[in-house]
Amino acid sequence: MKRLTSLLLILIMAISVVSLTACKKSDTPAEKPASAAETVSATEAEIQVPEGAVPIATTAEGNATGYTKLDKDEDGHVTRDYTYDALGKLQGSVGYEYDENGFSVKEIRYGSDGSVAAQVLIERNEDGFETQRTEMDADGNVKMYVVTEYSEDGATFRTKYDADWNVIEDEE
Repeated sequence: MKRLTSLLLILIMAISVVSLTACKKSDTPAEKPASAAETVSATEAEIQVPEGAVPIATTAEGNATGYTKLDKDEDGHVTRDYTYDALGKLQGSVGYEYDENGFSVKEIRYGSDGSVAAQVLIERNEDGFETQRTEMDADGNVKMYVVTEYSEDGATFRTKYDADWNVIEDEE
């Protein structure tokens, strides 16, 4: 959820940069001199994505609005996923741990300062399908459980519970 929030913030920032850049292009120097903020905004829209990184999204002009960079282990599993804004500033990252079968069993979400922001423990069945997700805060206090059940016909049912196992939401 934190990653989704970060991505939405990056998208909003990118839209603002594009809007400022469009406004600047419509003004002539005689009408309105460029302020320092507008100069920075135009520069922000033209960032270079480092080699090995992947743009999160691009503007209509083809400029990256932010990017992600991955660290992988010798088996090719992603061990850390870093998210950067349009200026190349770290917004946060997610670390992953795997079981002996190569399935992710833990996610540790870090803030831009490198501190732990949240943790997620993932339980799986013998086929590797997620059966329970336990979402915790930085201190390990449970915030929510998400239980996933699979029917024989392939349907998936998810139930979200609060820390005291009270149903928050049922999903099909």
